[in-house]
Amino acid sequence: MKGMIGTMRFTVIVGATVCVVMLAAMSFFSAIGLSRLDTRVAEVYLKGALPVANLGDMRKALLDIRLQLRRIQATTDASTVSSFTDAIREDEDLLHKAWNDYYASGAASGEGRAVADRIVALLPQIMDGDAKIASADAAGDRDTAEKYIVADEAVWKALTAAIDDGVDVTRSEAGKWADQGHATYHTTLILALTMSGMGLLTAIAISIYLLRSISRPLEKSIGVAGNISVGKLENNLIVDCGGEFGQLLAALKRMDEQLSSTVRRILASAASVGRSSHEIASGNMELSSRTEEQASSLEETAASMTQLTETVKQNADNAMQANDLATGAASLADTGNEAVQGMVGTIEKIASSSSKISDITGVIEGIAFQTNILALNAAVEAARAGEQGRGFAVVASEVRSLAQRSAAAAKEIKELISASVAMIQEGARQATDVGATMTHVKQAIRSVSDIVAEIARASDEQSRGIEQVEQAVSQMDEATQQNATLVERAAAAAQSLQEQAKNLGDAVSVFLLRQSTEGTVASERRQVEEQLEVSVV
Repeated sequence: MKGMIGTMRFTVIVGATVCVVMLAAMSFFSAIGLSRLDTRVAEVYLKGALPVANLGDMRKALLDIRLQLRRIQATTDASTVSSFTDAIREDEDLLHKAWNDYYASGAASGEGRAVADRIVALLPQIMDGDAKIASADAAGDRDTAEKYIVADEAVWKALTAAIDDGVDVTRSEAGKWADQGHATYHTTLILALTMSGMGLLTAIAISIYLLRSISRPLEKSIGVAGNISVGKLENNLIVDCGGEFGQLLAALKRMDEQLSSTVRRILASAASVGRSSHEIASGNMELSSRTEEQASSLEETAASMTQLTETVKQNADNAMQANDLATGAASLADTGNEAVQGMVGTIEKIASSSSKISDITGVIEGIAFQTNILALNAAVEAARAGEQGRGFAVVASEVRSLAQRSAAAAKEIKELISASVAMIQEGARQATDVGATMTHVKQAIRSVSDIVAEIARASDEQSRGIEQVEQAVSQMDEATQQNATLVERAAAAAQSLQEQAKNLGDAVSVFLLRQSTEGTVASERRQVEEQLEVSVV
């Protein structure tokens, strides 16, 4: 019950109850007044109008009796006298009936009591006198009848005066009753008007109170709802009333505060997402640039490896040719032991073969030098590749070792060839020492064959190493292409995220917050848009 006091429902119930009570009270008092007025009207009719009518009937009956007696005296016809006598009897019955009705109405009480007593005292006298007059007239004794009429004249006047007094008294009482009815009417009318006025004033007061209690909070509620509908938040709503409208204003205030907090969080999140997506896009752009550089380096490495492969193949071919030449030189040395006669020609051939071997050795030395340079380049590229180029660095180191060994072998071959040329020249000068020289040549040729075989083996190992490096470079290129694809996908996702953040900021920008917050949010929104434009470019 305490929680209901002060609510709009309680106010409406109290107002309606007061109006119903006022209406019931007005109806109750009006009913009482009308009942009293009806009683007064009934008294005026029953104790006023009817008694006056009864007295009038008595007076008329007395006058008719008096007239009939005069008519009896004026005629001698027996039948006429009989009819007049019957008329007198009827008038007497009417006189008695009127008197009985008058007495039964209660008019013979109070001030009418004395008049009634007079009428009661005079009425038998009149009846007796009229009976004597009628008897005398019926007997034809006119003088006696006239004497009775003269004697009865005073009683008749006294009775007539008593009836007139009764009429006056009854009229006076009826006037009093009418005045009382009029007073009751005025009292009832004043009471009804007073109750109506009080009810009207109460209804007006309740209506004004209800209008003030409803219109002001309702206007505030409509204003806040209108501001929220157009996106204007943080309305600083003050709840200064109770009841249902106070609860409504409090609910609107809570909704405004929660919406404001939610919009702030959404705007802050949108700005944070925009900044994060911008950082992701920047990182993807940098990663994409590095991936492109790495792909270019791998292409260059692949081209270098192709050239190195061709060089190694060429080196292997030369080594096979050198091996064939060494085999031929050994065969010639064996033949020189058998045919001394062809020694000079054989020496010349050996000189020619030594010259070719010297050239081949120069080529091998150049190949070893180029291989060394390529191995150095490969080692540098492997160092740039970092962890992914560690295997490539090992292969490059092995290639470099093989190149150095090839260079050393080429140098040694060159020295041996120089020694063979010297021996051949010495053999030419000393024909007698051909056998010994041929033996040295044979040994030298065997050494050359061993070195060439070793060069061939080194070239084969170098070829296999280059194939492994080429496979590693191919794998690195494939991984780089996949990384580039992933970078493009990440860039597209970052751009989509930035667009969604911008759309989210635009969707929430319809809500208006206070100036400080608006400035901060607008600044963050501009930063996100600028970052999005930079990322798109």
